[in-house]
Amino acid sequence: MTIRRRHQTHIQPRSGTPKPGVVVPAVLPQILLEAVNPETLIVTVNGDRLAATPIRRDEISRTVTELLVRLGSPTRVEVRELDGSIHADILTPPAPTPRSPFAPPEDDAPASVVVPSLLEFTADGFVPGEDVALAIILRHSSADPTGVTRALVDRGETPRVTGEVILLGRISGTTSVQRID
Repeated sequence: MTIRRRHQTHIQPRSGTPKPGVVVPAVLPQILLEAVNPETLIVTVNGDRLAATPIRRDEISRTVTELLVRLGSPTRVEVRELDGSIHADILTPPAPTPRSPFAPPEDDAPASVVVPSLLEFTADGFVPGEDVALAIILRHSSADPTGVTRALVDRGETPRVTGEVILLGRISGTTSVQRID
C-alpha cells in the first residue's frame, strides 16, 4: 500500500477584495447617467428615473455622492455619452468622518445656536391682504407639444436655498420669480 501526499495550494486573497466592514450585495445597485445634450444628463437609479429634469455636468459629483450615501453599498456607476462611449466604475460610499479624539463628548456639548441668515424678497401687484405663497424652485421642466408638463419630487430630497424663488398671489395669481443671490 502506497500513501500519497497531496499538495495543498493556498490561495492568496486578491487585492480587489472588499475592505473590512464593507458589505457587498449579491447584485450591485446601479446609477446610470445618460447624456441628453453636451451639458446635461438624466439620472436613473436601479432602472427608476431619479428626477423630472436632467442634471448639469457640474452637479454629477454631488449627485452621485448623495446617491452612494443613500444606497449605502458599493454601486456600479455608468455614464453614457452622446457619442456612444460608456464610462463605468464601481464606487463605494464615502467613509464617515471620524471624530477627533480631542473633541468634547457629544453628550456634554451644549446645543449649538443657529444664527438665521435671512433673505428678503419683495414684489408688488398683489391684492391687499391676500395670502402670498413663497416657493423655492428645485428644478425646471419643459412642456410637451400639447402644453402639458410633469414634475417629480423625491420626498427624501432636501431643498437647497439656491437658484430662484417664486412669490405667488393665491387670489390675484400675481407671480414674481426672483434669483437668490
